[in-house]
Amino acid sequence: MKQRGDSATLTCDYDLEGGKLYSVKWYRDNEEFYRYMPRLRPPQHSHKLDGVKVDLEKSTARRVHLRELTLKSRGFYRCEVSEEAPSFHSAQAEDFMEVYYFPRESPRITGHERSYRLKEPLDVNCSSARSFPAPELQWLIDGQKVTDRSWLVAYGSKPAPQGLLVTTLGLRAPTKKRMKLKCVATIDTHRRERTVIIETNSGVFRHKATNLLIYIIVITVIRKEVL
Repeated sequence: MKQRGDSATLTCDYDLEGGKLYSVKWYRDNEEFYRYMPRLRPPQHSHKLDGVKVDLEKSTARRVHLRELTLKSRGFYRCEVSEEAPSFHSAQAEDFMEVYYFPRESPRITGHERSYRLKEPLDVNCSSARSFPAPELQWLIDGQKVTDRSWLVAYGSKPAPQGLLVTTLGLRAPTKKRMKLKCVATIDTHRRERTVIIETNSGVFRHKATNLLIYIIVITVIRKEVL
């Protein structure tokens, strides 16, 4: 797995067992982009292919060096080795190269700004920054990973510009007096996180304040009538 903007060196190991090399050809999803033929001068030649930039100076008969990878660089890469006449024996092998994009931005948490009462269900969402492929999201409450699926709402991934994806995961856990919520986005070994603090309101003081206000208004009205 490679990150967008990185370079990659693909190696093709072979043993001709005394035979002479005729050609080595490289393909991305069945489209040729590089070949090495020792009988030609120069022996190397590259073909234009979207997402594939060959560095000829770093490429040889046994490897091809790609620079400035993009999301379009991902795909199945195949090398095909052929012997000289009279046999013209050939062999090939392929593998998939994944290219990912993991942003510097942390995920975004929404819904935590409102006031919550004790034991009222949370209504918060975590959305990743634009990435590829879709990152894995997870919630932690006070350092403990949320594993109760009834508390989680998976919204899945939505397309974003430049072929990227945004993933959202909701949290509907019951509130406590004070909670530290953390959302973690992961792709391969890369990780971004965001933390917020929620402090609940029991509603008792708010209720008392309302009763006191009504009481003061009633007293004021009575005094005016006496005068």
